[in-house]
Amino acid sequence: MNTQTHLLLASALLTKRGQKERNIAIVAGALLPDLPVYALFAIASLQGYSSQEVFDDLYFREEMRNLMGLFNSFFVAAFIAATGWLLRDKWWGWPMVFFAAAMAVHAATDLPVHVDDGHRHFWPFSKFVFNSPLSYWDHSHHGGVVSLVEMALGIICALVVWWRFPILWIRVLCATAITAYIAVPVYWNWVFG
Repeated sequence: MNTQTHLLLASALLTKRGQKERNIAIVAGALLPDLPVYALFAIASLQGYSSQEVFDDLYFREEMRNLMGLFNSFFVAAFIAATGWLLRDKWWGWPMVFFAAAMAVHAATDLPVHVDDGHRHFWPFSKFVFNSPLSYWDHSHHGGVVSLVEMALGIICALVVWWRFPILWIRVLCATAITAYIAVPVYWNWVFG
């Protein structure tokens, strides 16, 4: 699933108007699992690696798999949530719980849509990677259908967030996301169709 959909889904499910710390934690928790991939791509690009080298080789190296496992692990999210719950009397206790919940939403929605490029969702206790028959991007594994479902889900979540937060900058981001969900497939079909 694409990062913006993870962010919109966690925001639609977990955010609440007037709860700034909670909402910031949710945004951070939804984004964190994908940050190692963005960092890998940026650093490797600066070192002269091509996109193909990054995603055919570097992405699958043991160190990278473990790092992505750390940020996509249900066990790590559960540990963070339990710690936050135990420290709920501190101002940052409940935000930790919601940060972890957003991480778990991200991991749970990645699990069914990665064919051979999935994450170690049970790290550090297992290196197991679930190889789904569905892909969010690979058309040979129903990527076209999955991307349409993701597009619909993203638009619905953006509308929920739009309704929940009558704040101009949030509504601009939601409108931008909705426009991108519609415009990108139209563009790709127009250029490559």
